[in-house]
Amino acid sequence: MSWIKGASQQNANDEDKKHPFARWMSWLFLAVSVLLLIYTYYRSEITFQGTMSVKYFKYYLISLLGILFWGVVLRLREGIRANIVTVTTSLVVGLYLVEGGLILLGLGQPANADVKAAAVKAAAVELGVEYDERSKLEVIEDLIAQGVDAVPAVRPVDVLTINKGLLPLGGFSNRTTVDSNENGYYMIYPSDRYGFNNPDSEWDNAKVDWLLTGDSVTEGLAVRPGEDIAGQIRLITKQPTISVGRSGNGPLMELAELREYAESVKPKRVLWIYCEGNDIVEGNDIVGDLQRDKANPLLMQYMEDGFSQNLINRQKEIDSRLGEFIILAQAQAQAQAQAQAQIYKTRWIRLHSIRQIIGFNDVDVDIDPLFVEILTKAKAEVDGWEGELYFVYLPEYARYKKSVSHDDFRRKSEVIEVVKGLGIPVIDIHQEVFAKHDDPFALFPFRLSGHYNAEGYGEVAKAIVDGVKKHEH
Repeated sequence: MSWIKGASQQNANDEDKKHPFARWMSWLFLAVSVLLLIYTYYRSEITFQGTMSVKYFKYYLISLLGILFWGVVLRLREGIRANIVTVTTSLVVGLYLVEGGLILLGLGQPANADVKAAAVKAAAVELGVEYDERSKLEVIEDLIAQGVDAVPAVRPVDVLTINKGLLPLGGFSNRTTVDSNENGYYMIYPSDRYGFNNPDSEWDNAKVDWLLTGDSVTEGLAVRPGEDIAGQIRLITKQPTISVGRSGNGPLMELAELREYAESVKPKRVLWIYCEGNDIVEGNDIVGDLQRDKANPLLMQYMEDGFSQNLINRQKEIDSRLGEFIILAQAQAQAQAQAQAQIYKTRWIRLHSIRQIIGFNDVDVDIDPLFVEILTKAKAEVDGWEGELYFVYLPEYARYKKSVSHDDFRRKSEVIEVVKGLGIPVIDIHQEVFAKHDDPFALFPFRLSGHYNAEGYGEVAKAIVDGVKKHEH
């Protein structure tokens, strides 16, 4: 029996020598699984401070199963191990070939600033529309050369992690502000006394009929002054209208805007502008604004009754702080641009296009209870000055690009049901505007993914005014 055992051991040793590649690749796949586990922990617990654990759970599971699987494979006979490694290697190579093809075709990749600008330019050229090819910095420099006091738009989200006891929610006061280019021209507007996109005189009205809080769509990216939602409501109704929307805002910031600015004018109607694509959603490289903001201790203080930074009386300090930020940002701009470009280039390693197309990163999460608490507080505060709070549900481009159930997409029906349950009237812009439109894409700049164009903002404004009239009568 001993000679049989010895022969078997000899055969195993001989087989080991025939497949050294399989052993080395098994160790490589095991190492990759360990690295994936470490990277997942870093992204989930350090970068996002545990606020996106639902999204990263699948990656924890994949990495742990990978470690277990390749640990077992390393104990198998070399012939079996070689077969497993061959199949796995072929699969991995195939996936990267598909990923490369998708990148070449421009499918599944998110549009970074350069790619998006190129798409807008190409669309403008095709339609014979003039396109401003200058960079934002060049636009600002040209304006300054003309004697205009111009600054780049600095958003609350830009300074969120460096607030140092003061988190500005507005922008530079009374300055010509330059923002993005989605329509072939840069969004350039004179900011009001608190840094918002309004005629400054709106704050002098003894009575304010409309006040809007929200994010970039509420701010009016990327159209000319007066073509934004607030501007078009102002045009339709001839009534004082103020927007405190800022790009990047989430529900917590929107509550903060109400606390800091709306209470001083006590508007008759407050429009809570909800964007389905990012306010509370998590998905393909999208961090829900609420998930991001609730990790900030200062913002969470707005959940305490009466908390305020008294921002309406600290504008000089805010202007100074934002000026310091711009100097710092200019010094870091090149390094940040290089880092962002590197991140974009390495997306192929993470099979980003494939994951996005198959919806692997889409996360079906319950509505955060904090969102309900925020709206409850907002309603109580507006009720306190005998105003009326309206919830305006805005659809995103992806809703019309995909074949979706319109009620289920982004949990739309569930969100609306929750809001109605709080006694807040809802104006459903998908139902009132886009579903009735012959060509929803015509309401987006050059029919591309992004914010609405002037026509889109105009249709939204009309639907809001009509919706409010129906409720009041």
